[in-house]
Amino acid sequence: MAGPSLLTRIQHAADPHSTERHTYRDHDLESAILTHLGHMLNTRQGSSLTCPDYGLMEVSEVLHEFPEAIGLVQRSLKNCIQAYEPRLKNVQVRHVRNDSVLQSMILEFEITAQIQFPDGRRQALRLGAAVDQSGNVRMT
Repeated sequence: MAGPSLLTRIQHAADPHSTERHTYRDHDLESAILTHLGHMLNTRQGSSLTCPDYGLMEVSEVLHEFPEAIGLVQRSLKNCIQAYEPRLKNVQVRHVRNDSVLQSMILEFEITAQIQFPDGRRQALRLGAAVDQSGNVRMT
């Protein structure tokens, strides 16, 4: 899938006032990717019958293995993004050290990647993901 999602393209084409009925802008693709990441990373593995490994691992099951849980969650984030967001290339996930992690129980990660545009261009993307003890992911 290179470019905006099918639903995004249909939405643009259906809007009679849109000057972009057959095109899209770079920020539309970036916005679509961020929306998809937010939904995907807040889905638990096993929630999808057709794709059991779609989504993030159950974080609450590994927190008792702290600090090894950091690496497990980090790998789960990276594997999920690489497998189910093909518009991103060279995905890297890095744990951001937070000295108050034991009090807040929120793991913070920095995600860097390159957006692959349909015309072959690439654009750097950097965002944050905060994962709480329940497994909820907040994109920053």
